[in-house]
Amino acid sequence: VLSTFLEGVYNMPLKDDGTVANVNDGTLKESRRLATKFLYITRHPIANVYATDKFVRDSMGGNIDFEILVKNYIALHKYMKMDENALESPVMWVRLEDFTANPSSVLKDIFSFLDVSRDDGVVQNVLDGIASVNSNPNANYISKWCTDGIRRHGRLLEKYADDLNALGLDYDLDVCK
Repeated sequence: VLSTFLEGVYNMPLKDDGTVANVNDGTLKESRRLATKFLYITRHPIANVYATDKFVRDSMGGNIDFEILVKNYIALHKYMKMDENALESPVMWVRLEDFTANPSSVLKDIFSFLDVSRDDGVVQNVLDGIASVNSNPNANYISKWCTDGIRRHGRLLEKYADDLNALGLDYDLDVCK
């Protein structure tokens, strides 16, 4: 819903002076349709739930039930998928794990999607500005899941496996192999 609203605001028809045009007054500039692009970044659901739990606990001093976090992950991604289907603007999905495994390649893909220079020097300059890229940002969370989480919350992945798989993110939920 928010994405649709933002797309509508950004792509509003404008007069030559930059003010919003009345659709019927004949003063429309060419539409800026497709000027808005949506970049959705996602993360493995297990790591995402643990990271959100850590953030809420450490930064906000609170606690959210694990099942609520799983349901929130599913609902958020369903909304993003609905927006993707409803929007006229281009959408790109990036998995955090793909970026951290190959930052240069994924950043080039993102830059190409955004229609900005994907020159090797530009990409390297951006990457040089990042302190470091953890090549496996989910390792601690997956380890925590496999040592304790699966015992405590494994039934939730079974309960919501169909919903998680239906999101089409191609995450392997059996991470303790």
